[in-house]
Amino acid sequence: MLQYITLPSLQTAMHSFSETMQTWITSPVLVTILLSIAFAGLAVEMFTPGFGAGGILGITAGGIFLYGHIAAGLATNTDILLLTAAIILLVLELFVPGGIVGILGMVGLLWALFRMSADRADMMISVSIAFIVTIVAVIYVIRIVGFEKGMFKPMILQDTLRPDTLPSLTSIIGKHGEAKTPLRPSGVAEIESRVMDVITEGRYVAKGSEIVVIRTEGTKIIVSPVTNKEETE
Repeated sequence: MLQYITLPSLQTAMHSFSETMQTWITSPVLVTILLSIAFAGLAVEMFTPGFGAGGILGITAGGIFLYGHIAAGLATNTDILLLTAAIILLVLELFVPGGIVGILGMVGLLWALFRMSADRADMMISVSIAFIVTIVAVIYVIRIVGFEKGMFKPMILQDTLRPDTLPSLTSIIGKHGEAKTPLRPSGVAEIESRVMDVITEGRYVAKGSEIVVIRTEGTKIIVSPVTNKEETE
């Protein structure tokens, strides 16, 4: 008899708690906090080695945001697919040159967020604040760790050539090498077993392409592609 009396009350309490959580998570203030943590956490993770607190906080905040909007009926399957596609495009922008992929990803992200919002004006304010927080967080992290760590480590020359270790630059004119990073137009190449900072004359060169040194200007090494993997594949 006790079971039949208490079970409906428990169900009612759980339903009330669930509705309260949905209302709380989708409130403008918490949406702003969750988006700020998600954006800043994931952005900071890109500039720090390994996977740490930034990534965990970013994913957790994003998950709570998405859960609240799904439970409240604000996020449809289409919104979830759009948000997933936008995140994939933003990640691909780190590896695909041109900026178009990143722009599409950002448009898709904003579109998904506005589609899920209960009030678009509130969402606009939340997103704007989240972007400002993210920019401040990234600038702070860059000042501490620089660009040489995290996801950008492979794109940056780790061993800086000092003037006393530089080879005779005139002697490498006409020498062939390989682009160790994408040249956009600057990057890193290996020439005669030496890793050097190089620059093209404005042309993008894919990683792994064969390059040739066409001239030098002071300590600047100007190269040209012999084969461009991006164009030949």
